[in-house]
Amino acid sequence: MVWVVGADMLLGVLSVALGVVTFRTGWAPPWSRRHVMRPRLMGTGAVLTGVAVLLPGLVHFGVLRGLSWEARFFGQLALLLSGLACIGLSQLLGPPRERAPR
Repeated sequence: MVWVVGADMLLGVLSVALGVVTFRTGWAPPWSRRHVMRPRLMGTGAVLTGVAVLLPGLVHFGVLRGLSWEARFFGQLALLLSGLACIGLSQLLGPPRERAPR
């Protein structure tokens, strides 16, 4: 079970790192570059989503103690849903890009 939690934490750290890079520089990963209209909003969403994925691992390894399961559950759910909403809005908000002439 430890390796599953460790892999989850690794993915959370990777998402946070990509989110910080996207937020600071405006660089979007190649698989989403074409769809993103507001890279800073996408970076914020990636950081929130990465923290939500990272939290269960911190609880498992005993870094966060004393929190009830309700606080952990609803906090993680709020972070995850707000991060996904930011990522979705980063693709929807903004002026439509014009197509290049052929």
